[in-house]
Amino acid sequence: MSSIRVKMMSPSKTTSKPLNGGQVWLNAATEILSEEGFQALNIPRLCQKLQLTKGSFYHHFKNFATFKQDLLAFWEKDFTQDIFDEIKEVEDPEAQYEMLFNLAFEKDLAVDLAIRSWAQADNQVKDIVSKVDEMRIGILTEMYQKTSDLSQEAARNYAVIDYTGYIGFYSLFPDAPDSWARDLASIQTRSLLADSKMTRGKL
Repeated sequence: MSSIRVKMMSPSKTTSKPLNGGQVWLNAATEILSEEGFQALNIPRLCQKLQLTKGSFYHHFKNFATFKQDLLAFWEKDFTQDIFDEIKEVEDPEAQYEMLFNLAFEKDLAVDLAIRSWAQADNQVKDIVSKVDEMRIGILTEMYQKTSDLSQEAARNYAVIDYTGYIGFYSLFPDAPDSWARDLASIQTRSLLADSKMTRGKL
């Protein structure tokens, strides 16, 4: 049985870098999404939160549509692509898997949930969410293939079960304690990996 355990990790200590003006607005948007939901995200609310004028907003963004496009690109990069870039150098698939989940748990998953809710009302957001989901399932599929020597179809089946369990848990229990979420993720991970190695995905 796999020894993978989703660990409690302290935030990484990094050197603070000055934010460009546009990034300040994107960061404020993620905070609004996390705390208030996508319905609250608009230019007046952003200005109020940052105590800046609309002129300042339009200095960085042509309009709200441009801002939304940049925000979605930022979410895709920060919550998915940057994580994948960090783990891709890890050769051992089980160590890579553990690192993936630890990095994912460092993110504010309330932002993820808010963007998923937004996707139900906005096709542009829906397209980006679908793209991100496929990216995440794709990396999990590769991990299951390497760890358990599965066919791509079988590995994808495990990846989908794994990923939907992760998303479904936070959809049902958005305020769940972090320690509980990590414990359940560890149980799910060990169970799926053990089954994949024992059955090779055969029913």
